[in-house]
Amino acid sequence: MIRNRLPRSIFAAVVATGVLTVASGCGLTVESLPLPKPGTQGQTYTVHAIFANALNLPDQAKVKIGGSDIGTVSHITTKNFQAIVDMTIRKDIDLPDNTTAELRQATPLGDVFVAVSRPQNSADEPPLKDGDTIGIKSTSAGATVEELLLSVSMLFNGGGVAALGKLTSELDSVVGGRPQQLAGLLEQMTSVTTTLHADSARIDNVLGGFDTLADTLQAHHDELGQVANTLPGMIGTIAENNRNLGDLLAKISTTSNALGDYANTTSDKLSSLLDNVHKLMTALSQTQHSFGPLLDALHEVRPGADASFKGDALAVGATLTQLDVGLITDPPHSKFFDLRDANDFAGSLIQVLQIVQGRLQGGHR
Repeated sequence: MIRNRLPRSIFAAVVATGVLTVASGCGLTVESLPLPKPGTQGQTYTVHAIFANALNLPDQAKVKIGGSDIGTVSHITTKNFQAIVDMTIRKDIDLPDNTTAELRQATPLGDVFVAVSRPQNSADEPPLKDGDTIGIKSTSAGATVEELLLSVSMLFNGGGVAALGKLTSELDSVVGGRPQQLAGLLEQMTSVTTTLHADSARIDNVLGGFDTLADTLQAHHDELGQVANTLPGMIGTIAENNRNLGDLLAKISTTSNALGDYANTTSDKLSSLLDNVHKLMTALSQTQHSFGPLLDALHEVRPGADASFKGDALAVGATLTQLDVGLITDPPHSKFFDLRDANDFAGSLIQVLQIVQGRLQGGHR
């Protein structure tokens, strides 16, 4: 028996038609196929980062370290003109407490992502925990490709290269054809630099002195301000009384001249007077051993003398108080104290007093 078999091409067409019929009947399309949910799978923890500007950072942006994805941006909020970015990090990734974060863009048409990095000195730093924050001092925004291309365009089109060419031509016009002068200038600059380097310690001391002076002036700023405020009034007072000051200075000059003339004309007399006073004081000092007892004796005699002159009759009373020891020990050369001794003493005392009075009232004064 011969069986009729369908060609293989016809069988494939029938199967494809059946599949399309079933698919169209069930409504299955590419858009209806399930897609993987964006975000990080598995256990995660959240770390916050504060940026000064996160305008181009999209939601669900990637968080990378060393080019590998370790998390995603789960939420972005603003507070106090700063962007607070919540990052969901995989649980198996440990980030130190001094971790830094930067906004980067790999290609001109690529999305911005957050690149975190571990500093070299982070071995002893504790790890970030769930809810910790990376401060604004540890975050930054890298230059985008658009900004780089814009800067390069401004460099060429804005005149930067042209200005550099003009500067080169100007320098060539200045130093061109003057190699000897340029070499001399370089030698002088080298000499000056060497001298400054040799005297660097002195320069440092001078600058240190200026710094100390500046600190002192700053510390006495208020006192100096008060002095400066009083100077105008003082200058005005001096200006108003300049005539009186001139007269006073003239009088002082006249007085000084008179004192100088007096000293020049009376120096000899003054010296003689002082010499005589010195001699008188010397003589008086030599009589201190006898002058004192004599005054004491006169003091004892005075009551009896006063009593003698009282009443109608003269009554003379005398008391022998002391005998000279020399009269007993050396009779040939000693004698009793008599009236002649008293007269001689009184005459000497009167003569001395007259000399003193003459010195005080005479022409030597």
